[in-house]
Amino acid sequence: MKEIDKILEKKVIRITPTRQLLLGYFLRNQKTFGLQELEKVFPKSDRITIYRTLKTFEENGIIHSIDNGTSEVKYALCKERCSPSYHIDQHPHFHCVNCSQIICLENVSIPSVELPEGYTLINISMIMKGTCKNCQA
Repeated sequence: MKEIDKILEKKVIRITPTRQLLLGYFLRNQKTFGLQELEKVFPKSDRITIYRTLKTFEENGIIHSIDNGTSEVKYALCKERCSPSYHIDQHPHFHCVNCSQIICLENVSIPSVELPEGYTLINISMIMKGTCKNCQA
């Protein structure tokens, strides 16, 4: 729990049992998770508490959300240097059509796009779909 508490303290987030559990789960598994998946993993936790914890983590640069075009948003850990005002999550994501896992492709660049005059870019999201290396084995 020491690593988890250090992360929460560094991000100036009050330490609670739910926050410790969720952050620990993300750190141990290094995968993406949606609210429904986390509800199954933590059945004694309230849905709203899990959701609010995810939003708190996102607002404070611990996780980032991934809109993969389905009805459920997924969440993945951010890099340590992410902050509330500067998320380094502008990278493509790979969505495996077999296992439904979403993988952050942090070493792949999103091509730059020149917008027409008068348009302001707020966010870029790129989802690539295919079969992951585990499903091809």
